[in-house]
Amino acid sequence: MRSYPEMELDRLLSRGRFVGDLTEQVLGLAGLQPGMRVLDVGCGSGDVAFVAARLVGPDGTVIGVDRDPAAIARARQRASLDNVRFLAADAAGLDLDVPIDAVVGRQFLMHLADPEAVLRHLRGLLAPGGLMAFHEPDWTGAGAHPQCPLVELTLDRIRETLRRTGADPRAGLRLRRTLGDAGLAHPRAILGARVEGGPDSLVYAELVATTRDLLGDMERTGVAAPGEVAVETLAARLRAEVVSTGATVTSAHFIGAWGNST
Repeated sequence: MRSYPEMELDRLLSRGRFVGDLTEQVLGLAGLQPGMRVLDVGCGSGDVAFVAARLVGPDGTVIGVDRDPAAIARARQRASLDNVRFLAADAAGLDLDVPIDAVVGRQFLMHLADPEAVLRHLRGLLAPGGLMAFHEPDWTGAGAHPQCPLVELTLDRIRETLRRTGADPRAGLRLRRTLGDAGLAHPRAILGARVEGGPDSLVYAELVATTRDLLGDMERTGVAAPGEVAVETLAARLRAEVVSTGATVTSAHFIGAWGNST
């Protein structure tokens, strides 16, 4: 069972603020509507579940599921909506008493060895014609223009660490096909990203939070030597580089895809 340290839970909250509006757009386009019953898989500290809860309204319900009890405890502490509840469970073996109308998730499939198999299981929880909608990153889309060496180095370390630890840094780019291979009819997709720059951008904190979360794996897998990243000063150095060059930084491309069961 994966366990989220407090540091990573803080990163999940930061991620929710950084891409929350993009996720809400995806879920709206996918067709989440008032009154729906929704399952959020790999819910972490609950950000996507709360977005879904706003879309389905008080007559709908959202169940957030994550394998890590610490993440579920954090989500429950944050919950202020009556139509959301959270369960500590593995989505790959989840069973529910009643069919649901939609399964949603963000940055969930990228960590799975066989995402199609998990999606096929989850498809069995849907009511006839039910919806699946996921939001996954393509880290190869991130970068700076004009090129900033420290930004590129930071991004390269993130991408390579994800690869070496078995995650898929291009899960977003594969998402539409992944849903199709899982049996969803004619998946559709949309791409979004944050485009940032200047001294007050959130992108520096976001890159540092992701780096900090992966730091142990970076050093363990040889992506960076111990102490080489100097994470405590990384945000200031990234900001100084971007501001001094007047660069524009593009976040990971977040691709949303959705489709209905047959």
